Amino acid sequence: MAFQEFWGIFMGFINTHNVILRVILTVLLALAAVFGSRLYRALIFKLRSKLLRFMPEWLRILFDGFSGSLVLLLRTFLIYLAVLAFPLPLTPQQTALLAGPVFSAISIALLGLGFWRSEALCGLLLRSAQNRLDLESNKTMTRFFEKIYRVLVIAVTVLATLELFGVPVAGLMAGAGVAGLAVSLAAQSTLSNLIAGITLVMERPFGIGDYIVLGSFEGTVEEISFRSTKLRTPDNCQITVENSKVSAEYIQNVTDRNSRLWNFVIGVTYDTSREKIEALCAALTDLCKAEPTAQPETVQVSLTTFNASSIDIDVRMYVTALALADFRAMKNRVNLQIMDLMEKEGCSFAFPSTSVYVEKTPEK
Repeated sequence: MAFQEFWGIFMGFINTHNVILRVILTVLLALAAVFGSRLYRALIFKLRSKLLRFMPEWLRILFDGFSGSLVLLLRTFLIYLAVLAFPLPLTPQQTALLAGPVFSAISIALLGLGFWRSEALCGLLLRSAQNRLDLESNKTMTRFFEKIYRVLVIAVTVLATLELFGVPVAGLMAGAGVAGLAVSLAAQSTLSNLIAGITLVMERPFGIGDYIVLGSFEGTVEEISFRSTKLRTPDNCQITVENSKVSAEYIQNVTDRNSRLWNFVIGVTYDTSREKIEALCAALTDLCKAEPTAQPETVQVSLTTFNASSIDIDVRMYVTALALADFRAMKNRVNLQIMDLMEKEGCSFAFPSTSVYVEKTPEK
């Protein structure tokens, strides 16, 4: 109110001298608002460069988030002054009374925009709590809580704007609580997905960028939202799975492992002698241990089963080729070497076959 009184006295002085002065002042203020944005940004950038080394990180985040809003707020203020200076058929107090709520609403919106752009505060808070809370999935939790933070910023901005225009916010919130109860009864699925999403973020069975196997689906986690989790499959398709279904599945986090099991069976024909099978098992053991990605102490080669059409040799080992492309390349390389080894040892791969015996009926 003090500013409005000061402005009224100032405009009264201008008005007593000449209306032309008010028009000139209006034009100057409008030009400063329209064409001065580059100058204001340069001033803010220079101020930031001077104060940067003295700023803590949280203040730097707020300064960067509000820098754009401050420029818009200054331009809005100049336009507000231009409206007050324009020679309308109203007193300065009446003009301020009409334009004031609009300027205040825009100011609240710009403040909300500044806080919206300062969502990096969530990451800063999580990093500061990392040692105490053991938050290993910092990236996942930061993105999740940034969404909650932005929803809160929007809610507070809207409520402050409504309160400015005289809307009974308290009664509105009470009515929203009753309506929310009714909606919650009709939206139990959405609520269960929300609760499941919070559980996934807090328990951290996987994070963004992890490769997981989820029931019949597998892929790289791209996003964890309030309602669902998005995966990018090996064939580059995006799958959206509801969080409640994610929590109900057995989750295999492939990224967390430091080795990968490779277990396969080689079937040889029944006409292979014992000596050849023993030599083949020894050669397979040496071949697998020589593989650069294999862990030699985990290599196991043994004759396990006598099947209907083959004698089965089971090969089991752990490899460090974790990525799918690396794992497939390793399998291709070793399988080709096994083909050469089978030929060298004089062994043949078995395949399903049926023997038919024809019995000659004796003549009567």
